[in-house]
Amino acid sequence: MAGLENLCVVERKDMPDLVHSLTVERSVLLKRMKLMSGHPHRLLVITAPLSRIKTPYPHSAASPNRIFQSLIALLAGLNVPFLCTDNQNLGEEVVASYLYQIHIYPWLENNDYGRFLADGDL
Repeated sequence: MAGLENLCVVERKDMPDLVHSLTVERSVLLKRMKLMSGHPHRLLVITAPLSRIKTPYPHSAASPNRIFQSLIALLAGLNVPFLCTDNQNLGEEVVASYLYQIHIYPWLENNDYGRFLADGDL
């Protein structure tokens, strides 16, 4: 979304990319996550259910527990939250909704509506 580049960063990963990024390309991913942690709003969206992350991978010797613990370390150590969605379509919806929310609060404040959630927002 135009205008949010300095405010928000979103990274989306499917399962094969997540496993590859946290094993083979670990240093590259960690560098990107460190850069993300400098933004006020950041989110890692994984287009696979959490249960799939904790299940052995058919085409990789990577440990599901190591992948899961790496995600928890990103959350605790770099303050990069992650969300798991069941599929890519839900992942796209999460990203669009997240970007909308990041955009709407400054807009409300800049237009003297205040920064609050209305009854129908939750």
